[in-house]
Amino acid sequence: MTEAEKLDLSRTINATALVLRRYFYQCLFAGGEDECLPALTPPQVEMIAAIHSHGSMTVKQLAQVLCVKAPTVSARVDRLVELGMLTREANPADRREVLVRISPKESEFIRELEKIKLRAGVELIELIGPDHAHMWRAVCERISTVLGNMGYGDQGCCGQKSDARDL
Repeated sequence: MTEAEKLDLSRTINATALVLRRYFYQCLFAGGEDECLPALTPPQVEMIAAIHSHGSMTVKQLAQVLCVKAPTVSARVDRLVELGMLTREANPADRREVLVRISPKESEFIRELEKIKLRAGVELIELIGPDHAHMWRAVCERISTVLGNMGYGDQGCCGQKSDARDL
C-alpha cells in the first residue's frame, strides 16, 4: 500500500469516527431536554459511561481512561455532582482517596442512556446490512486487539499503561 493510500484511508477512518460519534450523541439527545435528561455535554456523557463501566473511580483513574488532565476531570465531576448525577465518597480501602460513583438515584437514567445507545447501534447495523456489520465487527475487534497491545483503551490513556490496581 502506498503512503498516499494510507493517508486516504486514515482520513476516511478519522472522518467516520467523527460521524459515528455525532450519530450516537444525536440519538441520545434526540428527544431534547426535559426533566429526565439534564443538559449533558458529550464529554460528560463519556465520563458517566466510564464510571458506569468501572463502578467507581478516582479522578486520576478517570483522567487516564478519558485521556484528559485531572483538573479538567475534576471540574466535570464537580458539575455532575451539582446535578446529582455523581457522588464523591471516601475509598474504604484508602481513606485518602476519593471515589467517584454514579448517584444511586441516577442509576435508572444511566441504564436508559445505555438502552438508547444500543438501539441506535441496532438501527445502524440494520441500515448497513448484516454482511457489512460482520466485517465492521471483525475490524473493530482487530483494532481493539492491536491498540490494547499498545497500551490504549481502558488500560490507560494514550499509550500509557496504568497500574492494574488503578482500574
